[in-house]
This record gives sequence, C-alpha cells and structure tokens, in this order.
Amino acid sequence: MGTRKRDEHRFEATIVHDDAIAKGYMKHYVSVPDDVARALEESGGGRLVGSIDGIVFSRTMQRRPDGGPCLRFGAGWLRDAGLEEGTVVEVVVRRDPDPDRVEIPSELTSALRALPGVAKYWASLTPGRRRTLAYSIERAKRPETRERRVNALIELLQDEQLERE
Repeated sequence: MGTRKRDEHRFEATIVHDDAIAKGYMKHYVSVPDDVARALEESGGGRLVGSIDGIVFSRTMQRRPDGGPCLRFGAGWLRDAGLEEGTVVEVVVRRDPDPDRVEIPSELTSALRALPGVAKYWASLTPGRRRTLAYSIERAKRPETRERRVNALIELLQDEQLERE
C-alpha cells in the first residue's frame, strides 16, 4: 500500500524479472499497489514521472502478465541506474505535468534542422513514437554510434514520409 503527498505517491517494491513478458524488451518491473494505480488512473492516467531510489524515470503504467499494474524497465536502464533484479526500492510517482514533452538528442535536432520536410513529418508523429525513436540515439554512448543511429532514423523517416504521400 502506498502513501500519498499531494499528487505524489510513494511505495516500496521489489524489482522483478519476468521472461513470461513476451512483447518488447522491458522484462523488469515493479508492481504498483492497487490503491496507487487507482488514484493515478482516476487523476487522468497517462504518462508518469518519478524515481526509483532517487533515479528519475518517465513511463506509462502497464500491466503484468497476471493483469496487475506495474512500471516496466529495460535491463539497460536498470544497469545504468545501478539497480538489479530482487532489489527492494523506494518508488515515487506522479502524473507527468508535461506528458507530450520529448527529449531530442542534439544530433537529431541538427539533422532535422537541415531537413525541414523531414522535421515537419517528425512533428506529425505522436509524442510516444518520437520518444521511442529518439531513445535509441539517446542510449548510445559513442559519438559514432549516435551519428549512425541518427542517419538510420532520418532514412526511416524519409521512407515513411514517402509512403504517406
């Protein structure tokens, strides 16, 4: 059961790994207490921001294979945060006050500035899709990898743009 301070909810949870999660790469999760999930859903649901042991995240609430509410995390995110399966963590969560905000890596911003048509197509995508596409660039550590991923993304966007026309 969680505690609440204004629109913020706090609870302890264990990081669980579940290979039964067939879709996607985020096979780690923390369960969200039913009262917290209900309060978040009643306040409009959507994108959430918070922290796990002080490490900031932005996510949407999802469902475990058994149907219970959870927040999912990828192995890479957990590794970078210094967290691992089986750890009991303090979770703080609230609705995102700016759910449409998308962090765009500087390399992608530069590429989009150089290609106004592609930038217009990029802006037409949903925030969730833009966030997903930008994530692979953001995760890359080496400048060469980031640049390669930007180029691949620009090519993908150009192909999609042509298909749409």
